[in-house]
Amino acid sequence: DWMELLSYNQGLSQAVSGTSGTGGRTGGRADFQHFTITKAIDSGTPDLAIYCASGKHIPKIEIELCLATEDKHTFMKYVMEDVIISSVSQEASGNTEGNRPTELVTFAYGKFVWEYTPVDQMGAAGAASTRTWNLETNKQE
Repeated sequence: DWMELLSYNQGLSQAVSGTSGTGGRTGGRADFQHFTITKAIDSGTPDLAIYCASGKHIPKIEIELCLATEDKHTFMKYVMEDVIISSVSQEASGNTEGNRPTELVTFAYGKFVWEYTPVDQMGAAGAASTRTWNLETNKQE
C-alpha cells in the first residue's frame, strides 16, 4: 500500500581513527541510522502501531521520491529489507488548521538499497545506478 510522506530522514556515519601504523586514517563498521518518515495519520496508522508493538518483521519497504511533474518519474528509490518498526509516535499542534495530526515512524533494517535514476529536462529516465549494503554481513552486494 502507498503512503504519502511529508518528510524522511536517513543517514550513515563512519568512525574514523586519527592514524594507523601505516600512517593513514582508518575506518570501521559504518553506523546506519534508522530510517524515519513523517506522514499524516491515515488508514495505515493502526497497522504500523501493531507492527511496532509486536516486533513483526516486514520483508521489504520501498520509498520512492518522484518529480512533481505529470509523469511523476521516480528519481530516487530506497529499499529496506528485513525491517522492524522501532518506534511510532503521533503529534498534533494547535496550528494545524484542518490538517491531520502527523506521525513519525522509524524503521530498523538489515539491508539497504539506494537506486538513483537520472531524468533529463525532457522527462526521459536514464539508466539507474543501484548500490546495496547488507548490514548483517557488513558488505556491499
